Amino acid sequence: YQRRVHGEQEGVEDPPEETADQTEEEPAAQEEETPVGEGDAAAEEADLDGLGLDDEEEAQGADEEDDDDDDPELQMEGPKGHVDFRVFLSAEPSVNIPIGILQRSIKLTNEPPQGLKANLVRAFVNFSTEPWENSSKQQEFKSILFSLCFFHAVVVERKKFGAQGWNRSYPFNPGDLTTCVDVLANYLEDRPKIPWDDLRYVFGEIMYGGHITDDWDRVLCKNYLLYLVQSEILEGGDLCPGFPSPPPSTYKDYLTYIEENTPPESPVLYGLHPNAEINFRTLQGDHLFRTINELQSSAGAAGINEAEKVRQVLDDVMGSLPEDHNLQEIAERLEDDRTPAQHVFYQECERLNILVVRMRKSLADLDLGLKGALSMSPQMQILFDDIFLDKVPESWADVAYMSISPLGSWFQNLLDRNQQLLDFTQELQQPKVVIVSHFFNPNAFLTAIMQTTAMAYNYDLDQMTLVTEVTKKWIDQIDAPAREGAHVFGMFMEGARWDMAATTIEESKMKELYPKLPVMTIKSLPVSKVDTKDLYACPVYKTQERGPGYVVTLHLKTKVLARKWVIGGVALLLDVVE
Repeated sequence: YQRRVHGEQEGVEDPPEETADQTEEEPAAQEEETPVGEGDAAAEEADLDGLGLDDEEEAQGADEEDDDDDDPELQMEGPKGHVDFRVFLSAEPSVNIPIGILQRSIKLTNEPPQGLKANLVRAFVNFSTEPWENSSKQQEFKSILFSLCFFHAVVVERKKFGAQGWNRSYPFNPGDLTTCVDVLANYLEDRPKIPWDDLRYVFGEIMYGGHITDDWDRVLCKNYLLYLVQSEILEGGDLCPGFPSPPPSTYKDYLTYIEENTPPESPVLYGLHPNAEINFRTLQGDHLFRTINELQSSAGAAGINEAEKVRQVLDDVMGSLPEDHNLQEIAERLEDDRTPAQHVFYQECERLNILVVRMRKSLADLDLGLKGALSMSPQMQILFDDIFLDKVPESWADVAYMSISPLGSWFQNLLDRNQQLLDFTQELQQPKVVIVSHFFNPNAFLTAIMQTTAMAYNYDLDQMTLVTEVTKKWIDQIDAPAREGAHVFGMFMEGARWDMAATTIEESKMKELYPKLPVMTIKSLPVSKVDTKDLYACPVYKTQERGPGYVVTLHLKTKVLARKWVIGGVALLLDVVE
C-alpha cells in the first residue's frame, strides 16, 4: 500500500520487519542512521495510522496473511508476481475505466480462427479428455466425432463467403458440437446399430438447426450431414476433396493428422467453386473502398467540388426522369375482365409512378436549395450526401425495388423498367419476352402464369407449380410470345453455369462469376403431373444478398446429384453488381 501511496518506483526491496527497540524519542538519529528499509517501515506505519487502522486491526491483518501462507490450497509454485501488480479483466466495454489506464494497459482479444484447419483444431480440442474411452463402440465413436468436428468447422468458416455461404449469419458455437457428441454417445450405447437418420435429424434439425431461420439454409445443413454423417466415413471416405476420414487414433494422433493432412485453404473444401473466393475478396474490397469514400474530405474527385458534382448528377437525372403513366387512361382501355398478367403490369405502373413522383419532388427541392431559394433541410442534406457518394437515397429506396446497385446503374435500371411498361401500354398485351428482373414484384408475374393456367383448365391454384424449360435462344431470337406461360429473360446464375449445348447445369468457368441464362419458357402444371427426378430445385433471389429477396424456386436439369449444387450455393439472381 505504501508504494502506491507514495508512488515509489518498482525495484525497491521490501522493508525488513520493524525491530522492537526502535522508539519515537530518537527521530533525528533515525533519519541519519536508520537504513532505508527501516525508514520505509516507519513511513508505512504512519500511513496506516493516518487511515485510522489501530494496532489490533494491523495484527489481525498480519494474522490473516500468515494463515493464507500456511494454507496449502493457496500456495503457489514457481515465480510469483510483484506485490504491487494488479490485473483487471473485463469481457465487456465500460465507460467507467479511466482512459489513461486503458492507454497504458495491454489489450487482449480472442479472435475467431481463420481457415478450415484452425477451426478444425479448435473444434477437436474440446475433446482432449477422449470421451470415447467409455464407449463400447470406440471405433465408430471416433470416426463420427471427427466428422462432426469437420462439419462444425465447415459451417462456421463458410460464413466468410457471405450470402453464397449462408443466406443469413448464425451463431454456431462449440456448445452445439459438444452437445451433439453427448447425444452421439447415448445413441451408440442404446442402439445395436448406428441410427444414421436419427443422428442427422437431431444434429441438423435440433442442435445446429435450432439456430437456422432460413429454409434454404436448413436444406444446406441437411445436405452437409447427408454427406458427412453416413456409413462411408467409417471406412475412410473423403470428408472433402483430398481429405479422407482418418483411421481411429488417439487424441494426439488426430491433432497430428489435422496438422499434416489438411489441404490448403480453398472454397473447394466447403463444396464451393473457386470463383467464390473472388466474390468474397471483391466484396471485402468494395466495402473497404466504399468506407474510405464516405470518410474522405469534401475536396472532391477529378478536380470538382461536391456541389458541382451533385449539380451535374441532379441535372442528368431530372432531365431523364420518365413521365408518369396515365393510370386512368390505361384502366379505361383495359377490359373489365383483365387477365392476371394485365393486373400485374398495371400494378407495376402504379408503383413506378409512386417512385418517380417522390424522386421528382425531392430533386426539385434540392435544386432550389442549391440555388439558395430554399434553406437546406436535414432531408435535403441527406439527399445531397447520397448523390455525392453515388448511393440510392433511402427515401427513394423505401418505395423502390430491391437493389444493391450504385445510383448510376440503379437509375439506368429504372429507365429500362419503364421502357418495358411503355411497351405494354402500347397494345396492353404481354411482351414476347418478359424481362422478369424489371418487375417490382416478380413473384406476382410468376403467380399470374399459374393463375392463367388454373383458370383455363379448371385446376386448383394451390395445386399448381411452375415448370421451367431453358431454351437455346437469346432475347433477340424470339419471334412470338409463348403459347402457354411466358418467355422469361433477365436471370443470372451464381455458383455454376448453364450449358446450352448439354442443356444442364455445369461447373462455372474460372472468373465467370454471374453467367446470364438464355430465354426460359416458364409454364404451369399441377404438382401431380410434374416429375422432379434429375432436377435441381434452384432458388431465385432478387439480389446477391439473397435472404429476404427470395422470389421462387425453379427446377433445372442436372446430370449429377442435386446435393452438389445445394452445397455449392447455386442460385439464380435477378440483379447483380459485378
